[in-house]
Amino acid sequence: MMNILLWIVFGALAGFIADAIDKSVHLSWPERIGVGIVGAFLGGLVANLLTTGTLAITATNDFNIISIVVAVIGALLALFLYKRMRRA
Repeated sequence: MMNILLWIVFGALAGFIADAIDKSVHLSWPERIGVGIVGAFLGGLVANLLTTGTLAITATNDFNIISIVVAVIGALLALFLYKRMRRA
């Protein structure tokens, strides 16, 4: 249960930062959390692909600056995709 709560908090943080960087769309709190969680997942996949060369899902419990940067980059990617789907 605590792991799910951390994912939500971490996703909200990443989504909030991504929303602050990209001011073209204003997200509600649930959208921000969703984009942040999806973005953290996407960022983790891309970071793992770049560092190991494989598309593997690895769970980490590290809460550090690198994880936040990866999650925010992923959240920006997810936000871009969300805006594209919203327009269609």
